[in-house]
Amino acid sequence: MKIFDFDEKFYDYVRTWMALHPNMTEKQVEESYNEIMLNWLNAPAKWLNGEKPGEYFLRYSEPRELMKLLEEYDKRDIGLPEPLYSRVVSVGEPCVEPLMRMVRNTDNADSLRSTALAILRDIGGDAITPLLIDLVCMSDFDNDDDNLYEMAADELAGGDGSQVDALLQRYDSASEFAQMRILEICVNFPGDERIYQHLVEKLRNRPDARAFYASYLGKLGDPRAIEELRPFLSLTDIDYMDYIEVRNAIEELGGDPGEERTFYGDPNYEAMRNL
Repeated sequence: MKIFDFDEKFYDYVRTWMALHPNMTEKQVEESYNEIMLNWLNAPAKWLNGEKPGEYFLRYSEPRELMKLLEEYDKRDIGLPEPLYSRVVSVGEPCVEPLMRMVRNTDNADSLRSTALAILRDIGGDAITPLLIDLVCMSDFDNDDDNLYEMAADELAGGDGSQVDALLQRYDSASEFAQMRILEICVNFPGDERIYQHLVEKLRNRPDARAFYASYLGKLGDPRAIEELRPFLSLTDIDYMDYIEVRNAIEELGGDPGEERTFYGDPNYEAMRNL
């Protein structure tokens, strides 16, 4: 199968279009972008022997062929054509299993795995939920493919909360970093006592991440956290930014954090004070 650089051809088209419209401002060009793209997709192209770019990938319907195309574009570091992306999404269900295998295969490039996950997200359905949970629970601070895990976490955080129990069941066996991600998702869905207890435990025992867990407690909305947070306001080893997060969380929960302390010598405090 022949690989074409659709992005390069589109940019050539845009340059030609702009040369034919020399009096247009940059803003007008930006406002015309969708129209330009639509015209390009639907215009017969010489470099495709007269075929339209928007229809070129309609010839492919077998998942095996489509996966090969995804791999080839990634391997050659050529931007994935939007019409190819759309074609895989439109084929839909038959592509789900091979796309999931592509994501799970850690020998694949992170960029390819991220593309496959993005396509799965756009195809939709419940089949990918176990994959999303696995990605979040296997994430680690030292992983190179953090973008992949971030995508999975965002997808779960934007869901309906039905996966909270499954995430919390994996909590104890997850890395510290994955535990943070799990709680970051779960605070969007209050109601499970384990979320509050895990957050309080982290607040007490992870001084390097106080700001995160204070903000999560504020977002969770459980007023019991006010008394858990209040002692941190007077700690001598707390820095200014962590202190502010604790104050903000107390206020978010409806509490009164009292008069703000001074942090002379703390670079963040001095920078804010001098604004």
